[in-house]
Amino acid sequence: MPAKGDELQILLDLFEQAETKIKNAELITSEGVLIPSINELRYVGHHIVRSLLSDDAKEIQAERVRAINHVKRAIYDIDESLLIYYIESAVNFKEKYNDSGFTTEVVTDYPEKLAMLDEANKSIQQLREDNNNYQDREQFYQKLNPYLDKLSKIVAIFEQSAPLIANKQQDKDNQDRKSKRRFLLWL
Repeated sequence: MPAKGDELQILLDLFEQAETKIKNAELITSEGVLIPSINELRYVGHHIVRSLLSDDAKEIQAERVRAINHVKRAIYDIDESLLIYYIESAVNFKEKYNDSGFTTEVVTDYPEKLAMLDEANKSIQQLREDNNNYQDREQFYQKLNPYLDKLSKIVAIFEQSAPLIANKQQDKDNQDRKSKRRFLLWL
C-alpha cells in the first residue's frame, strides 16, 4: 500500500498513462472499444470526490486506493480491447486472404505471424478464465504488453498487404479471363 499522500501522485501517473493509451486507441480504431475504460475513469472521479469530502483519514486513503484500482482497470481494459481488435483484424485478413496463393508471396513469415496471433488469443482467453482477479491481471498485462506491439505490427503488415494481394489476385483473374476468351475464340 502506498504511503499516505503518495496515492495522489500514483493516481496522477496512472491517469496520464490511461489517457495516453485511450488517445492511442482512438487513433487505431474508431469502434467503441474504449467504453469500459472510460467508465472506469468515471469511477475514479467518483472516488476522488468522496476522498476530498471525507474527514476520516482512513476513508480518504481507502477512496484513493479504490481510485487507483479503477485507473489500473481502465488501462487493462484498453490493452485488452486493443488486443481483441488486433486479433479480430488479423482473423478477418486470414479469412479473406488465407486461400490466396499470393498471401505467402506478399506476407513474409505468414505462418509464424498466425502462430503468434493464436498465442495471444489463448492468453486473452486465459485472462477471462481467471475470474477478473486484478492482481493476476496486472501481472498478465505486464507479460502480454509486448504482444500489443507485435500484434500492431502484424496488423499493419496485413493492412498494407491486403490491397497488394487483392491486386495480384485481380490481375490473375483478368489474365485467366483473357486466356479463356482466347481459347473460346480459337475453338
